[in-house]
Amino acid sequence: MNKNIKIVLFIALFIAFISTVSYCSAPYDTETAKMINIRKTVSGDGYILRRETIVEQSSKGAFEASVKDGVRVSSGSSVGVTISGNYNETLVKKLEDVTKRIEDVKKSGDFADIYASDEARIFSALRDITREIRQNARSQSLSLAAQNAHQLKTLLEKKYSSENAGAAQELLSELEEEKASLEAQLGGIRENVVAGASGYFYTSLDGLEQKTPEKELFAITTSKISKFANTLKTYEKPQNYVGKIVDTYAWYLVASIPKEDAELLKKGSFITLSIDEGTPIQATIEAINPDEVGTAAIVIKCTRDAGGIFEKRRVSFEICYEEYSGLYVPSAAIRIRDDVTGVYVINQNESVSFRAVDIILQEEDFFIVRSSYKPAEDVPYSALKIYDDILVNPEVLRKSELTE
Repeated sequence: MNKNIKIVLFIALFIAFISTVSYCSAPYDTETAKMINIRKTVSGDGYILRRETIVEQSSKGAFEASVKDGVRVSSGSSVGVTISGNYNETLVKKLEDVTKRIEDVKKSGDFADIYASDEARIFSALRDITREIRQNARSQSLSLAAQNAHQLKTLLEKKYSSENAGAAQELLSELEEEKASLEAQLGGIRENVVAGASGYFYTSLDGLEQKTPEKELFAITTSKISKFANTLKTYEKPQNYVGKIVDTYAWYLVASIPKEDAELLKKGSFITLSIDEGTPIQATIEAINPDEVGTAAIVIKCTRDAGGIFEKRRVSFEICYEEYSGLYVPSAAIRIRDDVTGVYVINQNESVSFRAVDIILQEEDFFIVRSSYKPAEDVPYSALKIYDDILVNPEVLRKSELTE
């Protein structure tokens, strides 16, 4: 055989061998079809606003509540009394302090039940409060130190009660006598204070109480929201304000958010709202009011309880405006065959099948397809199922041993 012919034949056989190896060993990548849940969210900090009716006393004097905070009352019902007469601010303050001490001593029975059998825990609690007083005094946190001092006084009274129930009763009697004496010095005139609306009664006020009509609330601006923090910090309760009635029908979240986040939301849409990482609840976006500096005021209305929502003002929130649940498919795997969108899957016997998909979300690197998809009768392919092995690089089908 001619030498040149042998060389050409060798080269041809070598090329054929290389092609065969490449054909038989072409790599392919797979990904198992699994369920995935995607939540698109916007988060931030905001304020809870409600319809709140201020409870006022008509005359000067010490207010004595007859209902506890958080108790539901009806319009026109009594929430307490104003003790007035010969008004004296010093005596009124003493009466308020004595009334508070009476409440604390009455509650000390529960403390005695807890601590009576463990004296060490009592002294541990006393030691902790004393340490806090020293720390707050050193840091000039006088208001906190005053709170600690009150806690210490209450704790000592509770300790005294736990050691001697009879002595506690004697202390209670002394305090009640002192209260009666102060009321007599003030004239002893008791004037009923009634609720001006139905709802939950609270004695705490912060300056954001309002009966704002919804039309005005829905027009709120970022400028107005920005002033809320200062209001909470500087508010001083007027003397004639003794509490508020919180309407329980609806509450509102108002917040300033970046304009790009606001553009993801739609006025009138239903969303899922979480307050302070609490349980998600359904709510409605009532207003989106952009400003000229790249932010927007949003107003969200909710008629469901969110766990202590009627006592909250400044909160963190998360809005879920879209949620998708389905099978995860890499973008590279998507193909169109016979005008049907789908993917190739590798069967257990190494054969290849085409599976139809119904895309519900398209992102840059992946798709989410409906897990319960049933193709129409004229579609010649079955649907992708959970745990199918998706061929991520279907272009290798042309040169691998896999067949359709």
